[in-house]
Amino acid sequence: METQGNSESVSIPSAANDDQTSPEMNLSGVDLNLLIVLEALLLSRNVTHAARRLGQAQPAVSRALARLREVLGDDLLVRSSTGSKLTSRGERLAETVPVAMAHIREVLSSRQANQGVRLSINAGLTPALLPLLLKSPACENGPLKVNTHKTPQEGLGQLRAHAVEYMLGTLNEACDDIEHELVFTEEFLTLVAFERHHLGGIRPSEEAFLDLTHIHLIENGAETYPQVADALMRYGRRRTQLFEVQDIMSAALMVSESRLALTVPRSIAGWLTRTLHLAALLPPLAITQHEVSMYWLAEGAALSRCRVIGDIGAVARSIVEHDQAHFRLFRPLGAEE
Repeated sequence: METQGNSESVSIPSAANDDQTSPEMNLSGVDLNLLIVLEALLLSRNVTHAARRLGQAQPAVSRALARLREVLGDDLLVRSSTGSKLTSRGERLAETVPVAMAHIREVLSSRQANQGVRLSINAGLTPALLPLLLKSPACENGPLKVNTHKTPQEGLGQLRAHAVEYMLGTLNEACDDIEHELVFTEEFLTLVAFERHHLGGIRPSEEAFLDLTHIHLIENGAETYPQVADALMRYGRRRTQLFEVQDIMSAALMVSESRLALTVPRSIAGWLTRTLHLAALLPPLAITQHEVSMYWLAEGAALSRCRVIGDIGAVARSIVEHDQAHFRLFRPLGAEE
């Protein structure tokens, strides 16, 4: 029997003599993605359930089943008085195919592990972390593949789609399918135009600080640093008095050319002051410290997690320490005057 593919014909052996046919001949004309559909059909024993399992439309799975019947020379799944059931050959395949697919996934998984770590970093942290991160021990056993995310939701999407193994940043709410480990905490600094403010010193008075027009960072409708807005609200400012901006770099550029103020974590303030003509001030308000953690899927526990978190955490902490040295004249909010 012959079937026509897109541009080639494939000779399909009959079920009676398939044991005498070379495996290479069978595989040469087969779309190996059909194995995924075959596994789902063998496990579900129903086209509709298999489509649901694969996240595909039922007609697509029906077409794949028709192609599998041609390739294997067997109906595989047939109707019966009690619903769909596997043929005798389908039953035999149901015992071997899932095991074979498990081995294939294991091979691919080990290959991915050898290719290095896949990590998504919050876009605000990337300029500070990436240069040293690429030279860190985290890259010794393989390349470090870095994505970025602007919002926690975007980072979570990358994790759940298995585009990355880890996410470095901040989630403001707990997720049942996500585990995390704290990497570092840091205080907030307020940035103003270097030559435009007249606040008198590195720690302005509360009144002078509150008189500034503060930028409120919003990404896709979510607050980037909610603790900053909360602190301003506690001291009598209203949200309507804040100036909403959706991007840190855009906000910093606006600050450098105006009387606006931008309050960000110390590591971000560090690279912004080295990039733009900005002055950093210690807020005279009590602002909850910013926490940066490593996140991963609970179901995807990696054996190398401790090493990865340790290496990346060490680099992140060294960046914060560097910025603390950059602002060495600053004292913590709780220090005595």
